[in-house]
Amino acid sequence: MDIQTSLTAVLTHPSPDTLWQLRGDLFAIGLTADSPIQDILDHFFDFLSHLSASADAHEYSKIASLMDIGAVGGVALENVIQSDSGAEMWKKFLAGSISEGLMVMASRQYIKAFRAEMATVYQSAAWFLYDALWQLSVKTQSELSPAVRRQLIDNLLAPIHDDAVPEAVKIGLNGRLFQLLLLTNLSLERLETRD
Repeated sequence: MDIQTSLTAVLTHPSPDTLWQLRGDLFAIGLTADSPIQDILDHFFDFLSHLSASADAHEYSKIASLMDIGAVGGVALENVIQSDSGAEMWKKFLAGSISEGLMVMASRQYIKAFRAEMATVYQSAAWFLYDALWQLSVKTQSELSPAVRRQLIDNLLAPIHDDAVPEAVKIGLNGRLFQLLLLTNLSLERLETRD
């Protein structure tokens, strides 16, 4: 593959696999391990890898939770069928519903755990992005005061820290910022090598 193809893949369908290909292509044309681009690639790869692994775990948790909910209906139906009288049926139904309901609530904790895990993924990415954006801003907008630079970056990353912003938006913002940093640094490095 060539750089254009692998870079297009990273920009249109970012994944650990497309980044792996791009990294190899960049090394083939002279990327060095101490380049800021390598650091961006490393963190973008970690972000996408953790995201992929967490999403798989989340999907598994959703399936397990749905199976537990199905089990509640099965136990309730069994209690109704095996009851001799109406009063006995309701006692069994109530007892079964309480214990099965607790099991369902416990299974739903997996979903909460996933959200906490995902928050760690995009917060860690934002931590890196803040530093990378600061360095890029210093390099490309040296006239900005530190206070203005901080305000601009804080505003850009604010949605990631806002509980009201949907998770998908936070993940998307991180991904777009990685792509922006990658493109900008590739452009800057090309300009620097031409001078």
